[in-house]
Amino acid sequence: MQRNLISKLRPLLRQVNGCYSIASPLLPSRSIQMSPVKMSGRTGAKITPKMAKLQKQYQEDNGKPVFLKGGVMDNVLFMSTLVLCVVGLVGDFILWFSYILA
Repeated sequence: MQRNLISKLRPLLRQVNGCYSIASPLLPSRSIQMSPVKMSGRTGAKITPKMAKLQKQYQEDNGKPVFLKGGVMDNVLFMSTLVLCVVGLVGDFILWFSYILA
């Protein structure tokens, strides 16, 4: 059954990457042509001391998640995000319960 259906619809189908998909023959193909690009070698690139310090800080295995390794400001932003999420959820529950009870 399926083979008969595909053979009947084959003129309407366009083969894309080995699979048949429904596509109008009038639409242009959107295939991506990947060509090998030579990478320009940056041999001898030096890391600035500030970047080395940041790499050491963020790659240190101290049990903290990476989004809290930035210091006090990261902790403040994370905690304020959590508080705002809780406030939003409480407000949402209050709204829905007021609609249900009214």
